[in-house]
Amino acid sequence: MKEILDCDNWISWRRRNEDFALKLDGGDPIVITISPNGHDAAASILSRPGECKHVPAQNWFTIESLGTKSVIHYKSDTPNEEIAEENWYPRPREGNFIG
Repeated sequence: MKEILDCDNWISWRRRNEDFALKLDGGDPIVITISPNGHDAAASILSRPGECKHVPAQNWFTIESLGTKSVIHYKSDTPNEEIAEENWYPRPREGNFIG
C-alpha cells in the first residue's frame, strides 16, 4: 500500500497484528516512532528513497513527513490494525521519577 504524507496527512498511532516493513519511496524524509509497550518509544528517520524500517507485530507506531511531501510503501498481509484514541501517545510509567 502506498501513502502520501505531508503537513496535513500523517499516520496516527496504531498497531498491527503482524510484522511489516515500511519503505520510503520518494520525497522528503520521514520519521517513524515505534513503541513496543505503550510507554517506551524510539524514533527513526528514513531520509533516502529505498530505506526500510521493520515494525514488529503489536508495536505501536506513527509516521510523519519531515517536509512538504513524502511517499511511503508498506506491505502487510492483513489490513487489521488497532488505531489509538485521538490524543493517545506513549507515556512514561508512573513512579520512581528522579528529577
